[in-house]
Amino acid sequence: MDKLETLRAVLNQTQQEFGHALSKVLSPSRPLQSEEYLKGRAEQLHGIEKALYAPGRHVLIHGLRGVGKSSLAQTAAFKISKGHDPIIVSCDPQSTFKSIIKDIFDEVLGKDPRIAEELKSKEGSIGFSFKGWSGILKGSAARKEKDIDEPLSVNDAVRIIQFLCQELSGKPVFVVDEFDLIANPDVQRDFANLVKQVSDKHVEACFIFCGIADSAEALMAAHGSADRYFHAVALGKLPWDARIEIVETAAEALGITIDRTTIYRIAMICDGFPYYVHFISEKLFWRVFEAKDGGMVNPELFSLAMEDAAGAMDMKLRGPYEKATQKYDDTYSAILFAVADGHELRKRSSDIFKVYERVMGDLGQKPATRQKFNNRMNRLKSEPHGCILTATRQGWYEFTEKMIRGYVRLKAEQAKVRLSPDHPGAASLMHHRVGD
Repeated sequence: MDKLETLRAVLNQTQQEFGHALSKVLSPSRPLQSEEYLKGRAEQLHGIEKALYAPGRHVLIHGLRGVGKSSLAQTAAFKISKGHDPIIVSCDPQSTFKSIIKDIFDEVLGKDPRIAEELKSKEGSIGFSFKGWSGILKGSAARKEKDIDEPLSVNDAVRIIQFLCQELSGKPVFVVDEFDLIANPDVQRDFANLVKQVSDKHVEACFIFCGIADSAEALMAAHGSADRYFHAVALGKLPWDARIEIVETAAEALGITIDRTTIYRIAMICDGFPYYVHFISEKLFWRVFEAKDGGMVNPELFSLAMEDAAGAMDMKLRGPYEKATQKYDDTYSAILFAVADGHELRKRSSDIFKVYERVMGDLGQKPATRQKFNNRMNRLKSEPHGCILTATRQGWYEFTEKMIRGYVRLKAEQAKVRLSPDHPGAASLMHHRVGD
């Protein structure tokens, strides 16, 4: 059986077998952990690896929501951890300094139960009582409400991390994801101090924090010398070449033939967010598998896949758009298409209006007057329209949640409205490659 026949065999498998093969090359629902599938982030991954040769240094990954911070963090963690798989925890709006440290503690014990037995024999000598900390420690003293409610000092947390590192051996890596959900400055300050003390006391551990830009600045500002202890990675949108490579690599692995025009359309719609590339490609390749047409992508399957993607999108992304547009005429959709046009995240009202006029022409409708347009732009900032836009007094507008741009671009594609690429050099790149 030659290579092509081997690839085509994937399409002749059962639905379960194809779904398993698809999950190996596309991952829209969870962070990547393998360097093989982390496209477009080689430079950042190599930078983290080099930075951590310096003892006592930790990592702070920040950027827009949805650009792949968790995937970079987890891939880096698996690459650099020694002696043990990385410990990965996530924050939520109710998280406290103690609850996050406790999550780390419980995660370690869950992965390595022998540490619980070791803890029982050492608990009295490590300078901290673990009463009430973990149900795994069946032999520990009974829980007491005050044990749970008492705050945890930074010194106690350092002792806990030190103990865990000694038991895990090697150089453990702790990933603290969704740090942007922590708004309490006291918690931010405690973590900044924890990192400082872990480094100053030569504890063999590495922390990787992930958060949006504001949380990164807060963590760095929480301690005057915090920047000395961090290698900061500002993660931007996924480059065009990486978006294309994700689609091409997955298609090849599954034995699917996809034309370049469709690949570039996916790259344009996704707006630089890896989630959309994986999600839209997943929907498209399922359509190809179910069509049983020899593994060929065609315009009809692409259109059906766009409907699948739009209907199955997370409500956090779909909801604001639907609230902004469903009860009103198509003008609101056209305005949002205009805001999502091009590569600028923030645009002047006058520039948006020019694109809006073009979009309305594509839709075969007459544009509203500038006054009505301005009124509708302002309404899109209000709660009845989902607060989908935010603006400054100078008349600059942007999406409140940046990932919604990708969903809006997907809806524009469904409406047969072609938006300008989301990267200033993308148009020439597309022209060059299609002409190859």
